[in-house]
Amino acid sequence: MAAVAERVAELDGRYLALALLLQLAALSFRALAWRGVLAAAYPEKRIPVVGLGCAYAAGVALNAYLPARGGEGAKVALARSQISGSSVATIGASLSVVLVFDALFGAALMALLWILGLAPSVPSLPSVGALPLGLALLVLVSAATALFVFARVADHARRLLAAAARGLSVLRSPWTYASTVLPFQLAAWACRIAVVYVVLHAFRVDAGLETAVVLVVFTGLSTAVPVPGGAGSQQVLAVYALQGVVSTAGAISFSLGMQLGVTAVNSAVGLLATMLLFRTIRPLQAVRAAKSDSPFELRST
Repeated sequence: MAAVAERVAELDGRYLALALLLQLAALSFRALAWRGVLAAAYPEKRIPVVGLGCAYAAGVALNAYLPARGGEGAKVALARSQISGSSVATIGASLSVVLVFDALFGAALMALLWILGLAPSVPSLPSVGALPLGLALLVLVSAATALFVFARVADHARRLLAAAARGLSVLRSPWTYASTVLPFQLAAWACRIAVVYVVLHAFRVDAGLETAVVLVVFTGLSTAVPVPGGAGSQQVLAVYALQGVVSTAGAISFSLGMQLGVTAVNSAVGLLATMLLFRTIRPLQAVRAAKSDSPFELRST
C-alpha cells in the first residue's frame, strides 16, 4: 500500500482533475438513463431529476462497501420514497434494464476486440471433468424448486411479475428507449472508458484505448464477486488485462490506485447526495437517515 500511495502522490494533477470530471459525468449519465427507464414505467408520475440522481449516487457509493452490489437495494428504497405509489418490483426491474445493457454492451466490445486481435489472449482452461453434469443437475433442481414455489404462491407471484414487467416498459417502445435511455448509457460508457484511459496515462502506462475498454469491462465483472467493491478480483483481472503492457507489480499498483480513487470520488459524491436528499448539512445524520430508510423494511406493492 505504501508503494501505491507513493505512485499516486507522483501523479499529474491535471490527469486527476480530468478523471474526476469524467467520473462525475459518468455518474450523471447513468442516473439520467435510469430516470428515462422509470419515466417510461410511470408516465403519469413526476420523476425528479435531482432526487433520483441523489438516490443513484448514494447506491453507487454503498456498492463499494457492501458485498454483492448491496447498494442496488438502497437505490430502490430511496427512489421509491420519491415516487408515490411506486413498487419495489417495478423500480428493481427498471435497474435491471441499465445493468443488462452494461453486460451486453461490455460483452459486445470484448468480442469485437478479440475478433480484431486487440484483446489479451484467453488463458487455457483446466479440465472440468464432471463439472458440466453437476451444473446441469443443479439447474434442474433449482428449476423444479422454483416451479414448486411459484405454484404455491401463484397469486402473489403474478402480481409481482406484473409489477416487474412495468419496470421494463421502456423496452416495449424502441423509439422511447433509443431517445431517452440509450444516449445516456452510451455517453456513460464513453466517460468510463475515458476515465480509465486518462488514469492509465497518469500512471505512465503506455496503453491504447482498447486496453482501457478491457479494463472497464473487467471492472464490471469484478463486481459480481460477492465482496465489497470487487476487492482483489479487480487486481487479478487488471494483471490479466495489462499483460505485456506493464509488469505485474505495476498493474496491481495501477488497479489499487484507481480503485481507491474511484471509491473516494463515489463515496464523497454519495455522501453529498445523501445530505441533499435528506436536507441536512450533517453527514452522520444523513447516513443515519439513509439507514432508517432500509430497503428491507419496504414491502412491494
